[in-house]
Amino acid sequence: MDQKSVTALILLDLSKAFDSVHHPTLLNKLRHIGASPEVVKWFQSYLTGRSQFARIGMSVSSSLDITHRVPQGAILSPLLFSIYVNELPLAPRHSSLKSYVDDSKMFLSFRVKDATDTKEYLQEDLSRVENCCSELHLLITPEKTKYFLIGTRQQLQNLPTDMCLNFLGETIRPVPSAKDLGLIKDTNMSYDCHITELVSSCMSKLPQINRVSKCFDKETISLLVSALVMNELLYCSSAWSNTSAKNINKL
Repeated sequence: MDQKSVTALILLDLSKAFDSVHHPTLLNKLRHIGASPEVVKWFQSYLTGRSQFARIGMSVSSSLDITHRVPQGAILSPLLFSIYVNELPLAPRHSSLKSYVDDSKMFLSFRVKDATDTKEYLQEDLSRVENCCSELHLLITPEKTKYFLIGTRQQLQNLPTDMCLNFLGETIRPVPSAKDLGLIKDTNMSYDCHITELVSSCMSKLPQINRVSKCFDKETISLLVSALVMNELLYCSSAWSNTSAKNINKL
């Protein structure tokens, strides 16, 4: 925005990402990044040989071998998934793609006069990301994929009316705001939506703490406020701290 550019931001939604990890592909990637044969063999033992079944009341299904997924809740799982998708940021040709474990975003800054060309670039890059995910057995949910344009009000008003994208048979239209890693971003980076939701969340918790305030000592109440309110209040504050004075007064 400081450089008079608009940024297209696409928040990709991977469906059941950890459950989609293909074991042979992951083991090949471990070999490729330099893991020794003994380490690869250890991970093969860790991942394979597991099975699952369904149970309803007293009825139990037959057991089924698990050929995909990394164990849910395991400390190693986010690291293994990051290794599994380490080539995903290389898929787009024109845009940048960044990932935090299974949360990925694609973004591209452009001048208003280049909006038509940028739309074609985004369309091409989405197709390349789709192909990469398909090779990795990952499924992107187009209905939950969020796409919005960030810029000043004047810049956004001068954009072409049709900046929609086609993705996996769905039309993705720009949205006014979207949540990314717990932070609600909007088209002007004003953080109005984030502050409004943040204030509402904190104000709903404070009366609940107040109801039980006579049951605990001051130190315990202080811990409750710190854990349930202050932590939420300060989350990502370094990102949204340049919001308006009006929003700061709300807080």
